[in-house]
Amino acid sequence: MSYKANITGGESLVYLYDGSLPGFYCCVYESINTKTMPAGISDGEEAQTIMFEDFFIHTDERKAYRVKRSIADRISERSLDLIETVFLSCLPNKEMHMLRYLLLGYKVGRKIDDMLGHKEVAPLLAAEGHLFRESHLLTGFIRFSEYDGILAATITPKNFVLPFIARHFVRRFNTERFIIYDKTHRHALIYQDGRAQVLRMDSINLPAPTETEKGYRELWKGFYKAITIEARENPKCRMTHMPKRYWENMTEMAEFL
Repeated sequence: MSYKANITGGESLVYLYDGSLPGFYCCVYESINTKTMPAGISDGEEAQTIMFEDFFIHTDERKAYRVKRSIADRISERSLDLIETVFLSCLPNKEMHMLRYLLLGYKVGRKIDDMLGHKEVAPLLAAEGHLFRESHLLTGFIRFSEYDGILAATITPKNFVLPFIARHFVRRFNTERFIIYDKTHRHALIYQDGRAQVLRMDSINLPAPTETEKGYRELWKGFYKAITIEARENPKCRMTHMPKRYWENMTEMAEFL
C-alpha cells in the first residue's frame, strides 16, 4: 500500500466501522487513499450523527491485510505490535490516536520507535503500559469458584485483557476446565480439553454456590484475615496495591464494599 502525503481534514466526516481490527485497518486504508483525515472513527455506539456526517467503512480483508503488512514493512514490527495492543486498550478515542500515529509512521519509518515523547506516540505507549499493568494485576486478583467441576471467575477490567492473561491461567490450570468472564467487554476466556478460546458472550448465569464452595470461600476469607497484621494495617497503601475497583470480584474483599 502506498502512502499519499498532504492528508486534509474532513471536519464533518466520521468513519463508522464494525469495531474489528480489520475494520480499523480499512479505515486507515480509506483515509490514506482518499487523503482525508476524518473528524472521528467510531464503531457506531458513540457516533454523533447530528453533528457529523457518517460514512460507513466496509471491512475488506484484502485491504486490511495490505495495511497490516505495510505497517510492518514501511514502519516496523514494533509499531504493528503496538497498534494491535492499543486496539484492545481503553484509550479514549483510540482509533484517531492510532491513525495519527500511523500517518506519522509512514512519514518517518522506523525512526518512530525512538520518538517516545512525540505527541502522536506517547499516548499509545501510555495506553499499552496501562493495559499490561492491568493484565499483570489480574493474574493475582482473579478469584475462581467451582461449579460442577468447572472453575469460573468474573472480572470487570478497563482494558480487553483476556488475550494477555490466557497463557498465565492455561499454564497454571492446565488440567482443569475454567472460564473467565469479562463483564465489561462481554467476552469470555474458555479453557477445556486442552484448548483456550476467547469468545463473545453477552452474559453469564452462574448457579448458586454449593455448600462446599461456600466453605472454601470462608476458608479463603479466614486465611486473608489470619495473615493480616493489625498494627500495620494501612487502608490507603492497600488500595494502592489492590485498587478498589477490583474488590467486587475478590472473595476476601467483597464484604468491605
